[in-house]
Amino acid sequence: MVTTAGPEREGALPSASRRALLVGGGVAAAAATAAAASRPAEAAVQVGDDSTLSPWGARPKGPPEPLPRGIDLPADPRAYSEISSYHAHIYFNEDTAYRAAHLRDWVIHRFKVELGEWNEGPRGPHTTPSFYFGFAKEQVPTVIPWLMLNHLGLKILIHPNTDDPYADHLINALWIGETQPVNAFRMVRSAKAAGGDIERVYPNTLPTLPLET
Repeated sequence: MVTTAGPEREGALPSASRRALLVGGGVAAAAATAAAASRPAEAAVQVGDDSTLSPWGARPKGPPEPLPRGIDLPADPRAYSEISSYHAHIYFNEDTAYRAAHLRDWVIHRFKVELGEWNEGPRGPHTTPSFYFGFAKEQVPTVIPWLMLNHLGLKILIHPNTDDPYADHLINALWIGETQPVNAFRMVRSAKAAGGDIERVYPNTLPTLPLET
């Protein structure tokens, strides 16, 4: 059996030597805390002469890093006038069809748009039930903000109509709500090269209610 010499009983006062040790340790800790509080706080981020601070940390002042080899950028941006019109595709399922019908009714009575068919199954690149409406470029400042506030929890794909249907649907589109797959297997990179033309919209609705402002 292994025993320790002279253990202190629970509730008994510590010995004189241990009391001195405890008192000495407390004084030392208090002195260290006071000394730390008296020193000026060190900067959390050390910044050299070649950097400036931003909300995200240090940022070099120098020029940006060169592009990796194999990455090419166009010399000039594309003209926004390449966009002929826009489509908004509203997706639903058997549980959300009533919401889509309600939104469709709102659109019919408030916007002059090209209203598409009500599709109860996949159609074209759209993999779930949907309907769409097309709108003119001039309607972007009202239609898109309106849909942002009135999507009723539905998934909405908004895409431009240009000569590149593939990029319109998969690369240059906007989503309101959650996203979902789009089947672009049969989409071409140039409608004109394939013998077609850029998609246009032909309004077929007549608003009967003023738009809420």
